[in-house]
This record gives sequence, structure tokens and C-alpha cells, in this order.
Amino acid sequence: MTPDYLYHYTSVETLSCILQNHTIRFNSLDKMDDLQEKEAGDIKEIGQFIYVSCWTDEDQESIPMWKMYASYDAGIRIRVKSNPFVVYRNTIKGIEQNGTTSDTSVDNTILSFIPLNDIFQKGFLCPQALSGPILHKVEYTQDKEKLYPSLLTYNKKQFILDMEKMGKYKNVYWQFQKEWRYILHFIPLNINQTPSRTALEFNIIANQMRLGAGRQPFPYYDMRLDNLAFSTMEITPSPKLSPDNWKRLLHIISEYNPSATIKESALKNLI
Repeated sequence: MTPDYLYHYTSVETLSCILQNHTIRFNSLDKMDDLQEKEAGDIKEIGQFIYVSCWTDEDQESIPMWKMYASYDAGIRIRVKSNPFVVYRNTIKGIEQNGTTSDTSVDNTILSFIPLNDIFQKGFLCPQALSGPILHKVEYTQDKEKLYPSLLTYNKKQFILDMEKMGKYKNVYWQFQKEWRYILHFIPLNINQTPSRTALEFNIIANQMRLGAGRQPFPYYDMRLDNLAFSTMEITPSPKLSPDNWKRLLHIISEYNPSATIKESALKNLI
């Protein structure tokens, strides 16, 4: 069952970027601290095309998480509702950035987690942006077939590249994280061209990815938070947040998200 809320440990500096831009940053698996994640059993460089945002469903504060992902001096923990991102209504008339449109006809509306104009203009393909769901509970395992999955299957002269196996499994050594992830695949394919040209380019790019020669379209992607997730955000400062960072935190919240709630750390004066 999907939890009502998820938690993310980070820094005051990163919080400032989140609040100013109303966005959460997705990074590729080759940037994660778990070095196993960036490789599949048959493709070494595939992790660069899998982008994730990492959260936990553990309401109780975690000392290891504070130390590894936030720091005592400058860390905070964010709580937001699950699936906090804007769902865009893409119509023939165009996309409205606030996720609403005057045309509610089912036939003329395509829902997506990423505005289709962004996909066309920046030249990438993201299947999960249209299909969903993008939130997954991480499974902790010692099964090497899950930790290093085989992604390629061959059917006569064609091959199928199944990237859905990536990003959902981690070694049992990481199970203290109790992690949930938002996962998106970004393929550097320009779909703003004729179908025949798109198909040809897709085959070229898929082969490059298969051979480990492909390159990610961008180093990260920022997903926009919806208004409810943003306004109901809960922020827990580190139990040992420095006075300077306390001042900065209060300024950031007052300036960019005054409706957010500040919750005192349960570990204050205990560590």
C-alpha cells in the first residue's frame, strides 16, 4: 500500500532551491551512492538513463539518514504527500503550466507528469511520463539476478531492451533506508519529426544504449510540485542545526513557502 506521506533528508541549501523553484530534482542512477545500481548484468552504462528521486516512508527520524544525507549542522527533513507532482493536461491548444485547462474533453486531453511541450522541445522520450505509476517501493535483496538484471532479450533479428527492472532493487545492506522511489526513464530521442525518421533514430539510439555507447540527454531533471504538496509541506530541522542555518531556514520558509509547517526534531537534546 502506498503511504500517505514520504520523507526526504537533505540540506537547507537544497531546500532553498526546492522552495524557490517548486521542484524536486531527479538524478540518474550513476550518481547514486550505491555503486551497484548503475549497471545491469548485460549493459554496464545503462544507469545513466534511469532517473530517480529517493524518499523513505519511515516517520521516525533516522540517525544514519541524518548523517548520510543531511548532516547535523545544515540538514533538514521534508515531508510531502505521496505522488506530489503536477499532472499536466496536454491539449491540442497547448499545455498550461498549472496543470489545468479550459478544455476538459477526454478525447482532446492527454494527462502526463511532464508537459509534452517539454518533451518535444528538448528532444527526449520518457514513457513513464504518460503511463505511470512512477512511485515504487524498493525491494532489498541478495538475488544477483535482481541486483544485476539482464535487460536484453532477442527475437530473431530484433532485440527488446527492458529498463523497467532497473532502480527497484537494492542490496540488503541498504534496507535501513526503507526507501520509496519515483523513477523515470529518459531516452535522448527527438520525437518532433516524421514517424519514419523517429523510428530510424530510435533504432540507432537503442543500439548505442545496448552497446554502452549512448549518452544521457541531461544530467538531471526537475519535476514540479503541485500546489497542495507544496503548501502542506512539513519541514523538520536537524536536531543539531547550527544557529546560522536556523536563521537561513526561517528566512527561506518565510520568503518562499510561509504555509509550510516546521516540526521540531524528536532527537533534539538527545544526540
